[in-house]
Amino acid sequence: MTTHNTSGLHYLGNYVRDIPVSLSRMMENAYDWEHLPFVHPTSFASIDLIDEGDWGWRCRTTLPPAAGGGEQVVELLVDKPNHYWATTVLKGTGEGVQIHTQATDKGTPDGRQIEVDVRFYLPQAPETEEQSAMILGYLQAQYQTLYDEDAALMGARQAALDEKKAGKAALPSTLDLGPVSELDPDAAYPANMKQGRFVVRHYDNQWVAHSAVCPHMLGPLDQATIDGDGQITCPWHAYQFALDGGAEAKGRCGALLAPPPLREVDGHLFIGD
Repeated sequence: MTTHNTSGLHYLGNYVRDIPVSLSRMMENAYDWEHLPFVHPTSFASIDLIDEGDWGWRCRTTLPPAAGGGEQVVELLVDKPNHYWATTVLKGTGEGVQIHTQATDKGTPDGRQIEVDVRFYLPQAPETEEQSAMILGYLQAQYQTLYDEDAALMGARQAALDEKKAGKAALPSTLDLGPVSELDPDAAYPANMKQGRFVVRHYDNQWVAHSAVCPHMLGPLDQATIDGDGQITCPWHAYQFALDGGAEAKGRCGALLAPPPLREVDGHLFIGD
């Protein structure tokens, strides 16, 4: 592991696992502070940015009640060339704790298998071995959950990137979704087309279509729902898009890709020209 300054800290132990993603996806994820409360709700209740850059980021966070509650100022410093990052609780609950992570390519032909070694440091040693074991066990369980959740996000993002690069020549420009009388108004119907990837739903007493891909980081809008105000919220970063026109509520990214028209022909619902 790359050497970083941990002098004066107590090394508690580590958590090691393999993840079926590339180093690029893993480093992208390390920089991505925005996803924390939405992908990891059992570890983060909220997050607000203080500062960010190539060096990493610094944020104010709130912990959920199940994680002890309280507020923190957290800093993540990135050594990008060495695929290493160190997280420090600067203020609040757990102040002084540092968590250092080394990501390593496992050398598979597709470059999509890495190992992460997460090392836990405390500002002082626990009073007893039993307390030390309890704290380490808690941190290991927490990071198993965090990386289970992150692996799902990173895998889905890689699949979306792969799909975006793939040719669409063989995809249809029009799809027959079936007899309208047999469509379930509580279901979501995918439509992977030359024009893009869309989803068809029943909303406000009519069938509507919207992009299944978030323009921010290709998040899965087909897993989102349309709320009572006609807003679609991405599950990865909570960016909100208007069903009518596709604009993001705070202008944080571009609008949704406009869907092809829906039309009913001989009792069947079609999407496309």
